Amino acid sequence: MPHASTPRTAKAPPKPAAKAPTAQPSGTAAADPALEALQAKADGSPAVAQLQRMTSRANGVVQREVDTSSSPFLPDYEDDETPGWDTKTGVPQWAKDQYEAEAQTTLICSMKNGKIGSIYFPGGRIRTTHGSGPEKAPDKSDRAVQRYNLHLARAQRIFDAANTDLFPNLYWKTDVKLPKEDREKLARKEYDRAFKRWLSNQLISIPNDSLPNWIVPVTGPDTAHDPEDGAPDPVMKLFEVFVRVSDGKVAGWHPSRGVATKFATNKQVISVLEAAVKHIDGVKDVNERNKQFYTFIQKRIPEFAKLIRSPEEVAPRPKKT
Repeated sequence: MPHASTPRTAKAPPKPAAKAPTAQPSGTAAADPALEALQAKADGSPAVAQLQRMTSRANGVVQREVDTSSSPFLPDYEDDETPGWDTKTGVPQWAKDQYEAEAQTTLICSMKNGKIGSIYFPGGRIRTTHGSGPEKAPDKSDRAVQRYNLHLARAQRIFDAANTDLFPNLYWKTDVKLPKEDREKLARKEYDRAFKRWLSNQLISIPNDSLPNWIVPVTGPDTAHDPEDGAPDPVMKLFEVFVRVSDGKVAGWHPSRGVATKFATNKQVISVLEAAVKHIDGVKDVNERNKQFYTFIQKRIPEFAKLIRSPEEVAPRPKKT
């Protein structure tokens, strides 16, 4: 039978599958047992071990400096987000902003010539440097406090005109054995007490909306004098009336040196003031109380110290002997 020829369209048979090499790749020398033994001996030497430790530490530093990506098992963070495990930035800015916002508070203070005398807060007041010394005075639970900015001298004139015989009568009630100067001093003290008692009763008996324009009820910071409106009228004074809760009658009063003023501050200032009062606890001498209180404030909140009178600005009182 004649031999059949291979068709031209027939394809070449496929190449056999490649096998993994059983020897070193081309261009690489075969392993030499003697060379391997020498390399192992070198790798175990102290010098090489020290070099490996140094390299490991260097790689760790580079990794910490360069790899700032988030965990591969967590979603990526936005530019303004920080993963909880990343503490290198300290307190988050939002927390700082929230703390500062919550720390702000607006209170009432008594102020004269730009200097704060006392700071009033719900439940009491803190008196700063003063002729009687600094103190923290809580409100009494059986009394309510009503405050007014008023023209005290004008009220005095009204009282004087209606009570022309009062001072002579008070004078003749004093001890005739006393010198004239002492009798006048006692009569003047009683006259002043009568005036303030009369004024206090007038203030609590007249509705706030019926008071004359020279009397301004201070029911909170927003009704106190606002420093942004400029300096207060120098004739205006803060006058406090203490009313018994049980019967609504006057239990006492307190005229201030200055005017009730709106005071924007923060909780840090109040905390330091309270700590300063505790710091002078047990100090009896008034002048020493003023000095220690002022120094305590000056070291911690120097900007606030500029707002109160220095011990030298407070009328000194002689030490008791």
